[in-house]
Amino acid sequence: MVNRLPVRNEYGYQWMITGPNKFQVCGRTTEALPPGAYTVYLDNCGHAHYDGRDIQADELIHFPNSLPATVQGEIKQFWSVGDRFARYGYLHRRGYLLYGKQGCGKSSLVNQIIADVIADGHVAFYCQYPGHFIECMRKFRDVEPQRPMVCVFEDIDAIIANYGDSDLLQWLDGNHQVDRAVNLATTNYPEKLDRRIISRPRRFDRILRIDAPDARMREAYIGRKVPELSAGELARWVELSDGLPFAALAELVISVRCMGNDLEEAAKLLRSIDAHNPSSSEFANTPAAEEYENQAV
Repeated sequence: MVNRLPVRNEYGYQWMITGPNKFQVCGRTTEALPPGAYTVYLDNCGHAHYDGRDIQADELIHFPNSLPATVQGEIKQFWSVGDRFARYGYLHRRGYLLYGKQGCGKSSLVNQIIADVIADGHVAFYCQYPGHFIECMRKFRDVEPQRPMVCVFEDIDAIIANYGDSDLLQWLDGNHQVDRAVNLATTNYPEKLDRRIISRPRRFDRILRIDAPDARMREAYIGRKVPELSAGELARWVELSDGLPFAALAELVISVRCMGNDLEEAAKLLRSIDAHNPSSSEFANTPAAEEYENQAV
């Protein structure tokens, strides 16, 4: 009779192999991370940690036939064509850089993409320190080599300012790049990014400017948030909110409907605040923007 060690006992614990004929109890285990978003880091002993991240956000609204909807559709379609990438000898990966002044919906689009990823049973990882991030992703792939993942680099210009770009470049198209991954970065200041980041496909294949919502999107947003408005009232809200980003639209609804302020005065104040927000409009006429902006590469 052959004695066999159980794969996992009734308490979920397993033996970790630490060397030739050396073992230690490694605690409860699971075969896969639950679908979700995670912040990753290494502790002082170099152990990788994956902490579930509760995505706190206002209600996400889907706008058909919009740029955000197009990006969501592209990423959904991307997961289904891995065999084509393999056929031509390419890693199955994609990169998106979203830019625009603050409040225009970059974070909302990221949250919508992550919601799609989680709904499909996949995972998303947030990068804080690139060196730690790369090692955590390597270890994740040791356990789950084929699982689709989205890697999020919020305010990538700030990450580079703090830690440099060498690790990021290695991740994007160097020795540490991985298969079955979408890299998703945001910035308010694309003009601060070195051209090595923005001007080479396969680092970020799509560089997309996220602008303030147009009249159609403002009408859909305000109509969803304040459904009791008459057609004439809704038209007035849409007109007074011209040029305001999504964050300001949210504040307009809160200021008027929750706080009881006057619509025209609230809109005037928000336009004044928005006029002083940092702008990336100077990037719009650069060769990188002209070549990649809103282009399906």
